[in-house]
Amino acid sequence: MYADVVFPLKLPPLTYKVPENAPHDLKGRIVKAPLMGKSHYGVVISVTNESTIGEKKNINEIQSIHPHFASESTLSFLKWLSDYYLTSMGIALKSSFFEETIKAWVMGHGSWVMDKAKDKNGSVSQSLAHCPLPLVPSDFYSSVKEKKYKSFLFHAPSISHEYSLLNEVLNKSRSDMQGAIILVPEIGQIEGFASMLENIFGEKVCVLHSRLTKKKRMDAVMRIITRQSDVILGTRSAIFAPLKNISFIAVLNEHSPSYKGKEGLRYNARDAAVMRGFIEKSCVLLSSVCPSIESIYNSKIGKYAQITSSNESMRPKIKIIDINKYKEKALTISKDVLKEAKDIVSKGERFLFLVNRKGYSLIRCKDCGHIVQCKKCEVPLVFYKGRDIVRCPYCGYEEKVSESCEECKGFNIKPFGAGTERVREELEDALKTDALLIERAKNAPKTISELSPDFTSFVIGTAYATKKLRDEKFDAAALFNMDMLLSMPDFRAYERTFQEVTQISQMVKPDGTIFLQSWNPKNKVFRFIRNYDFHGFYEYELSQRKMLDYPPFSRIILFNIFLKKDVQKFLHDIQKVIEDTNTDGMEILGPVEIPSALKSYKHCIQMLLKSKDRKLIHNRAKNLLGKLEKLKGIKININVDPLKI
Repeated sequence: MYADVVFPLKLPPLTYKVPENAPHDLKGRIVKAPLMGKSHYGVVISVTNESTIGEKKNINEIQSIHPHFASESTLSFLKWLSDYYLTSMGIALKSSFFEETIKAWVMGHGSWVMDKAKDKNGSVSQSLAHCPLPLVPSDFYSSVKEKKYKSFLFHAPSISHEYSLLNEVLNKSRSDMQGAIILVPEIGQIEGFASMLENIFGEKVCVLHSRLTKKKRMDAVMRIITRQSDVILGTRSAIFAPLKNISFIAVLNEHSPSYKGKEGLRYNARDAAVMRGFIEKSCVLLSSVCPSIESIYNSKIGKYAQITSSNESMRPKIKIIDINKYKEKALTISKDVLKEAKDIVSKGERFLFLVNRKGYSLIRCKDCGHIVQCKKCEVPLVFYKGRDIVRCPYCGYEEKVSESCEECKGFNIKPFGAGTERVREELEDALKTDALLIERAKNAPKTISELSPDFTSFVIGTAYATKKLRDEKFDAAALFNMDMLLSMPDFRAYERTFQEVTQISQMVKPDGTIFLQSWNPKNKVFRFIRNYDFHGFYEYELSQRKMLDYPPFSRIILFNIFLKKDVQKFLHDIQKVIEDTNTDGMEILGPVEIPSALKSYKHCIQMLLKSKDRKLIHNRAKNLLGKLEKLKGIKININVDPLKI
């Protein structure tokens, strides 16, 4: 007998000879086998009577850590992850808490004590109160009870509705539930949800996320595989929890980019959740206040069933500010916003200012239009006025601000655009009051009350601030650099902007106002945003995607090839590989050189593959990868269904 074994390494399955005394049910068991001069733990994925390869090494040990670490459905899921995301099964196994299982067994595990999550802000509990619920179709509950796969999409009128629906369906189907995975995009959301789940399921709840200590992760995994816990709450990696039986999977805020892995296995947890639900025959619930274009499309073609709500949520007004009408164009904050801010101060209320850039501004020559850029990354350097330096947001390079333009040698260089520091300076100068700046830092406080013992009317920050303050409620908000968001060279730019404004609307009181400043207020997307016209926006965006042949009407795969030198030679070699590859039915954009995101590699060459045929593009991409991997001195990152290009 021979067994194919997968190790948590970037390797394909390897074949070993099975000991004569091995149990008949070897598939899915953890074994120990020789590899690269050492013994390593792996999982048996198949057993055969004969092997086409010559002499084989013996499996050393068959472990009793867990009778079967991987069930038939788990192995199917790992294989799908490997095939779909063009990686080895070893990398998929490494992502599935396999090493935590091994360490927990080898080191021994003590009694597991669950961290009681304290709902400090009461955010989820408050959200559940006085919230009318949509009519949940009967086949939702039968899907949970009878373990039949079906995916449902809930376009929630508000986050409160989203949380309330989850609470309702969990309470109603509690007795029929044989295992559940609840995904949230950010670790900061876990506390409140853990309290809610404990009220329903008690000690069966287990939390999984990247900030757990190694011991807590091991303890959590042991609770899961010994079936003490079968309700898993966590961020994206929790979709890999080694549950034996799953009847329900929920993905909250399903549109969030946080569900997309950025390194290693670059999976999308939302898509992985749907596939795991299909394999495990589970009910899957996706919910969001502004669902992704892909999910809306899937509901339109019948792949997902829709849960609709007749209850309209009260939302803050949205005002589009035309900056062109102001004479004081040197100022970042418009008169309309300053007037509202002054009124906010007088009432003792709170105003949130959001800017998508740290620092003071960029630096631009008014004579020739040149913007100071990083020589390595070719991105604009950010000006920090207090230190009189410009700094690269990617590689960290910094230098003193030059007095003259490096292009035209002129001396008319000025701050350009808005950063958090500039907004703060203008606000404090105009209103003679302090403003609180929230930016990413180590040991950053979680709430406004922790940040400042004194009440503050004005809070300024980047997207990071919206994560830290998601449970706060403001009386008004202003968003700057909107045109930059909309003009990004990415087909998802409009979708991302619409989602961002919708998400921020949840942080502003229903009778409040959101101000969006723009040099181009007639941009069509502003009409959809101002009226919260989801239907109109989705129809428009889908028509644009269809016309340009972008997802969801096609599949895309992004290749980033990193190298240390000889760019022109590699471009020539890559072009030759492409010419030798069958590209029928597939479009290849590139190869082109882009700034490298890796410090150890100076250069990066990018290619984008696009096709309407999913199987074709995956087969061609796999073939192309095999040829590229033969080139020496390079590192290849593949991103299937990238969120950013």
